[in-house]
Amino acid sequence: MIDALQRHHVILLDSCIWIYYIEDHPRYADLIESMLAQCVDRKTRLLTSDLSLLEIKVAPLKQQSVAGAGEYELLLDRFPNLSLLPIDRAVLNRAARLRARYRLRTPDAIILASGLVHGATLAVSNDDDWNKVSGIEHRCLDELAGMNR
Repeated sequence: MIDALQRHHVILLDSCIWIYYIEDHPRYADLIESMLAQCVDRKTRLLTSDLSLLEIKVAPLKQQSVAGAGEYELLLDRFPNLSLLPIDRAVLNRAARLRARYRLRTPDAIILASGLVHGATLAVSNDDDWNKVSGIEHRCLDELAGMNR
């Protein structure tokens, strides 16, 4: 496994991880598939926000594919060791503090707050802005791709 991930037992995954995985992104799909498989094998607890569900369903719905959107939802619902986190008052309050302190966009603040409220020690995304948030380690896919060589 990528060394940067091994010491973490609860990992937050940004929406882009699922989008790249589903869409078989030419640069990131193999890395993500390997990362997810290793997390499943290690029984790492994976977290993603309910907001990620919204974000991954947009592309198929733009193409008028309600069935495709449903398949994406099933993927997240049935993915081993994955919890979809509700956007509750604790998450919203934490997100507001993150936005105020770090000037994050609302979706990023909600996703990060979801992970922080639910005990994630690592967040994986492809957004360098997440590096400035304290209280959770962050790795970008580009960084992990470099470490995995």
